[in-house]
Amino acid sequence: MKFMRKKEILTAVAALTLAGAACSAAGTQDKEQSGVSSVSEESAGISSVEENTGADEEKSSSQDTKPTVLTPTPSPEIRYLDGLEGYKAGDVIFDEAVDFNDLGRYFKSYEISDELFARIYGDDKSYKTYCTVPREDLRYLKLLHYGFDGKVYVGELMVNTLLADEVCEIFRILFENRYQIEKMYLIDDYNADDNASIADNNTSAFNYRAVTGGTSLSNHAGGCAIDINPLNNPYVLYNENGELTWSDPEVEKYLDREAPDAYERHMINHDDLCYKLFAERGWTWGGDWDNPVDYQHFEKVVATYNY
Repeated sequence: MKFMRKKEILTAVAALTLAGAACSAAGTQDKEQSGVSSVSEESAGISSVEENTGADEEKSSSQDTKPTVLTPTPSPEIRYLDGLEGYKAGDVIFDEAVDFNDLGRYFKSYEISDELFARIYGDDKSYKTYCTVPREDLRYLKLLHYGFDGKVYVGELMVNTLLADEVCEIFRILFENRYQIEKMYLIDDYNADDNASIADNNTSAFNYRAVTGGTSLSNHAGGCAIDINPLNNPYVLYNENGELTWSDPEVEKYLDREAPDAYERHMINHDDLCYKLFAERGWTWGGDWDNPVDYQHFEKVVATYNY
């Protein structure tokens, strides 16, 4: 029994020793495996730090050696006016809103609408109750022009339908060249009073009336004549003694049509672009008449009407 006990003890001791060795080996293996992973992670961390540090140094070096480039802020997109619908004569338009590559959209003619006809109809209006010109023979023009202050304005005219496209073209070219016209309203805004329109230096066309100082119909009555900047380009008469006469005291300073500053004072002569454009298209200039002399007046008779 004693031997057996001793043997059992020895066997148990041996078993415990083997188990301890196995556990020790396993623990060592686990520790080694865990250590590799840890070292690997630590090594990766170091590698990452070293790489970042290098990148920062490179970035810092780059900033120190290269000039700073500022990216310009893009300007807002320019939106051009599609046309002049919704705008009325006298409205100011900013240059930036005008598409100079497509000016045709701002120089258009329209049939006389009922609303417009109500504006021009009456014995103190351009289309008198006894007017013999068919409404269909007239066209309403809406267009742009530069004023004497250099701003862009909406203007309006009424002309014969046979001249509408040609007049739009003339005024478009004048606009392209920044030719200045002080005002451009239908004469109905002046109760069809030619003198009141002239006094306000207003450019106008259609007005069913007689010629100045006569009884026959003016070419304005058929929409076949236009008066441009009338204060700067006056209507004058020679009397029986051959002397020039005029009614407005301002006229005298505009009599020398060849003055060096004629252009700056908006005086039409043969060198003026306005004269050239009308003359090239067969219009007659009142400045070439013998008596009276009407420097503001251009006409092209494409239709005649009677009272």
